[in-house]
Amino acid sequence: MASERRRRQIARRIQQRIAELLLYEIKDPRAAFVTVTGVEMNQDLSVARIRYSVYGREGERRRVQAMLDHARGFLRTEVAKAVRLRNAPQLVFDFDEGALRVERLERILREARRPAEEETREEAPGPPETEDEGA
Repeated sequence: MASERRRRQIARRIQQRIAELLLYEIKDPRAAFVTVTGVEMNQDLSVARIRYSVYGREGERRRVQAMLDHARGFLRTEVAKAVRLRNAPQLVFDFDEGALRVERLERILREARRPAEEETREEAPGPPETEDEGA
């Protein structure tokens, strides 16, 4: 069993290496839209759960998941070189729903503000009218 500190160190290194691989070494254009949002290691360091987000719609997420599944062996080999563990951890890719939640919340807040902004514009007085005193 690895200590919590050791697991966090390894998780950070895996996150960094996966991000580098996606950005610079994987030649698939879908990799450019992937952001690695976190990595969690299990107690015995045999499994790394990699959370990621993708810019785009549901279809893009499915294509990126397929790309990650296809590249899993290459990514695992490269992670093993970078982390230097006795056994390379299995890589499990999980889509991070957090980014979607934030996007939905922002959209709801924008829509809620819109009527309030329209009301404010309607009620706001125009510039004060000035009378020509000499006329």
